[in-house]
Amino acid sequence: MAVQVTESTHRFDKIDGEYLANGFLMYPFYGREYMQKIPDFPLDSRDLLLATYPRSGTTFTQRIISGLKHGSDAISTENFNLFAKFPHLDLNFDYYHSCNLNYSGYEIAIKQDVPRFIKTHVPLSIAPKSVHKRSKVLFVLRNPRDILVSLFNFHKGDSTLNFKFDFDTYFDMFLEGCVMNGDWCQYNAEWLDFCNTNPNRTLVITYEKLLDDFETNVRRLAKFIEIEVTDKIIAQVKQETNVETMKKTTLCPGIDNFVRKGVSGDWINHFSKEQCQKFDQWIEANKKKYPQALFDLVGE
Repeated sequence: MAVQVTESTHRFDKIDGEYLANGFLMYPFYGREYMQKIPDFPLDSRDLLLATYPRSGTTFTQRIISGLKHGSDAISTENFNLFAKFPHLDLNFDYYHSCNLNYSGYEIAIKQDVPRFIKTHVPLSIAPKSVHKRSKVLFVLRNPRDILVSLFNFHKGDSTLNFKFDFDTYFDMFLEGCVMNGDWCQYNAEWLDFCNTNPNRTLVITYEKLLDDFETNVRRLAKFIEIEVTDKIIAQVKQETNVETMKKTTLCPGIDNFVRKGVSGDWINHFSKEQCQKFDQWIEANKKKYPQALFDLVGE
């Protein structure tokens, strides 16, 4: 059932420093040493773990939560340090000359007082083992067609990677799970099953629903993290998390256009007719392996 990428099945050129972890492809900014530590990270029952496949609306969700917790004024400028306030557990790398930065989300998170808001892109098989006993989990999904396009553009703008693939090649890489964080279906099916098994301390939401009905879904989110909100607070947070504002306030050193379009359905402007057909076939094949509920959530 699981799609495991191996050295023998990975037929594409390699990104410098990439490696495999439990059959999922990891890029060099996911420090291998810390990846081995993550399963033993001690989550607390009061912590919130935000789990997402990359480019699923993660930063958008982080900004929303930060606005609810710290106030809309706090997130209204680029001085708000999202990487420190809401650490990325698996992002750990030594000094990058290209962006004048070093960072360890693991070290930041482990030193913070609880309750903590922590972000991760790791698959469930690598996540802190303590998540099976405690902590809240917010799981955010996004349609895989849009994720493919967003990931491609994200990597193109990343000066820390030697990314040299064209879109057609990357399209095939995505369908074969040979991209950062591996196979979309396997990754999301595992986390969705976890959430369904632990309904009292998990919340599942989609990027598309956040865009379509911001107010209703932010109220759901606020209730889940136990923060009281008003119509005014939600309106203020909405203003500070619209895409044009976030382009100015949400920056990532070394990456151009970290916040790009913030829309749903942009994939249609990038897929050829043949790729549309190929992706449809990929979806149908995976529906035989994974629960229909996964595809229903993202409009497939």
